[in-house]
Amino acid sequence: MSLDHSTWLLAHASSLKGMRRGLEKESLRVTPQGHLAMTPHPSALGSALTHPHLTTDYSESLLEFITPATFSISETLDFLDRLHRYTLQHMGNELLWTHSMPCFLGDDLSIPLAQYGHSPAGRMKTVYRHGLGMRYGRRMQTIAGIHYNLSFPHEFWQSWQEHLGDQRSLQDFISQGYFALIRNFQRHSWLLLYLLGASPAVCSSFLKGRVHPLHEGPKHTLSLPWATSLRMSDIGYQNNLQAELDISYNDLDSYVAGLDHAIRTPYPPFTRLGVRDGSGAWLQLNDHILQIENEFYGLIRPKRSQHSGERPGLALQRRGVEYVELRCVDLNPFTPLGIDSDSAHFLEVFALTALISPSPDFQRHEYALLRENQKRMVQEGRKPGLQLLDCQGEFDFLQRAEELFEYMHPVAVALDHAHQTALYSTAIATFKARLYNPDTCYSAAILQNMQDDACSFYDFALKKSQQHSQYFRDRPLPPDQAASMQQQAQASLQSQKELELAQKAMSLESYLQAYFDQH
Repeated sequence: MSLDHSTWLLAHASSLKGMRRGLEKESLRVTPQGHLAMTPHPSALGSALTHPHLTTDYSESLLEFITPATFSISETLDFLDRLHRYTLQHMGNELLWTHSMPCFLGDDLSIPLAQYGHSPAGRMKTVYRHGLGMRYGRRMQTIAGIHYNLSFPHEFWQSWQEHLGDQRSLQDFISQGYFALIRNFQRHSWLLLYLLGASPAVCSSFLKGRVHPLHEGPKHTLSLPWATSLRMSDIGYQNNLQAELDISYNDLDSYVAGLDHAIRTPYPPFTRLGVRDGSGAWLQLNDHILQIENEFYGLIRPKRSQHSGERPGLALQRRGVEYVELRCVDLNPFTPLGIDSDSAHFLEVFALTALISPSPDFQRHEYALLRENQKRMVQEGRKPGLQLLDCQGEFDFLQRAEELFEYMHPVAVALDHAHQTALYSTAIATFKARLYNPDTCYSAAILQNMQDDACSFYDFALKKSQQHSQYFRDRPLPPDQAASMQQQAQASLQSQKELELAQKAMSLESYLQAYFDQH
């Protein structure tokens, strides 16, 4: 990253006023005893297939809260708060699990797949999830996190393009600018894992039958003393096959081509699993390296709003990058929403700094360095004297982190000017202090709380889940807001019925053929 463009940014801070952000937050529904809920998606929440804000991810028990894109962080967090308050009023005595790593889990096949009705579109989503379970195990799909979606306004891009003297079309420039952000984000994501990582421990039921490097603690707790984010480790939401995929982040065309190759190329181990069973029931969408583009996991994704039934890669190819999805944020169990204002402001400063800093194309060998840095950080990120890697060799984590904060400071000042606040600079100061006091990081605080209370990860997480769920239950929505959400839920159920009627004559096979034949 660099300070080169900070003076220009401050002079053009007003161009950032139209920034938009949105959140996608996952949380498991659990029983009062802290076991995975086996009940269906609550009908009062509407259709998981068609509701714009309340849906499910992998499991029927894994709720996903989706905010619209807003022009302020406070508006986004307020909307997320309302979704939680409505949801907790319609979950009976169930709780929302406050941690990224899951609650007590039974056998792998006992984890229920999300159900989306009888339409081909809905069945595709469930079959896709069945395929994920066959390929990677269902346990991996119970991990929860927060995806932070962020876009910068056209006014900013126009000013930035003029400043750089770039002659491309504006959309091509925007797409390339977002890919520059993505490369720098990945290069320095270890800092986010250190500061926002909140999964240093896990219930032993998650790793039942697996070999792992974690230490056994009290009452079925597994952890590592210096860990930051086991969610982003090899035991979490990662897989070795995808690490070897040749997906380039150097430009949009290469990125889309890499994904397209992966969704059209058979992979023998997945072929052996079968696409359908002996009775013709679907087991997975196909036997390819990726069933669909969304199966490709990553710390950050380029995104474009899709038309109904449109593949994500085609949306990018046709209309360019619209925003980025920051995917490496653990749920913070110390705040009811799982993310707080400081973290949101810090993420936006980090992303904008990545955008305006020099971002050379990745060389092939750099991808291995990124994976090694991620491994070191998630397993021993708070270890004194930690060394990470770049193309010149090892470097000191603390020294490089201090440099990054130096680069971020003027960006925070520009964002403060743009939004008439001091919250960006305040967030930077708050997180910088954690460089010198690792015990104040979320990951350390979780382990310390467990030690102070002589409790297991399961006990600590259940206690937090009870507290935060009660926090939302004690604050029911005003009647007009509750009625509006109820109407939206009912409308989504009606939309699902209409879709099932419209697609009644279509088989899943023909639906999938049309989906993958798009050009």
